Amino acid sequence: MANDRQEMKTEIEKSNHYNKYFTKTSYTIKQDPPLFVKEGSHRVIIKYQDEADKTFEYDVGLSVIEDTEGHLGYLVSVEDTKKLEEKKIKNAELERWLTEKQIAASYVHELRNPLFSIRGFLQILKQSFVDDDKRKEYTDIALNELDRMNNLLSDYLSRYKEHNIINGRVNRCISVKNIIEELIVFFQHSMQLKGISYTLEFGNDEILVSIDKEQLTQVLINIIQNAIDAMSNGDNLTIKAFKEDNWVCVEITDEGVGIKQDDLDKIFVPFFSTKEKGTGLGLYITKQIMDSNGGSINIVSEEGKGTTVFLKFPEAKENQ
Repeated sequence: MANDRQEMKTEIEKSNHYNKYFTKTSYTIKQDPPLFVKEGSHRVIIKYQDEADKTFEYDVGLSVIEDTEGHLGYLVSVEDTKKLEEKKIKNAELERWLTEKQIAASYVHELRNPLFSIRGFLQILKQSFVDDDKRKEYTDIALNELDRMNNLLSDYLSRYKEHNIINGRVNRCISVKNIIEELIVFFQHSMQLKGISYTLEFGNDEILVSIDKEQLTQVLINIIQNAIDAMSNGDNLTIKAFKEDNWVCVEITDEGVGIKQDDLDKIFVPFFSTKEKGTGLGLYITKQIMDSNGGSINIVSEEGKGTTVFLKFPEAKENQ
């Protein structure tokens, strides 16, 4: 027993010796019997000479709990200063990115306004030329380039566009069939010019998806436009939509040039494009939209035979 008391006394004396290094504040958390807490912090630097002189730094927090008889226990927290610094850097980068995102979206909006004005004046100017006037050809080129620039800005803006909120909730009950039929009418003229036919296949049930209407439209436009660009005279575009468990599946198949196997892993990378004048943002934007809405996109392609895009959306109910 005497030895136990002596060991405790020695331990208390050692702890008191180090209090001057660790303790900054002290307070009482219990009066009867009295219970005291002393707190402090310390920067510990450890250098390992046998590991290429690596140095590690830690912030150590120490709480000493004691009563009138001496120390009862300790609470120690250790945090790697390197990881803490990395976390601070990441938080700063995220905050900077959010600010840049807002500024970029504002600039895009401002850039589109003069583009529409310039396009309108060019169309008026074009109407004043006779058919064989060379300036009419130049005007057509300028209009096409303005359209390409506007598409690039639209792709960029849609990456950061917030969901449409209606009465505090997102509008998430959209008919896939209706959207596809509307878009086919939109693309019908360009398909006729290229000699492309199309086939639509829908089930008998109403097919509703849980996604914002504008985002669904953007996804389908990107994919259908790619399919049309890849095809030529005599090719056929097939679009199927059906339900599978709690999912709505859309398959878009073209008979175009297909995608090289080496390029399949790159198609969702921003600014990668196999088109001569492509922005390389269409499929990247599409994947971001699908992922953010709990869906998925997969692409199977064979060079020279065509491509099929598989889309899966969470199914929506009519009362959702």
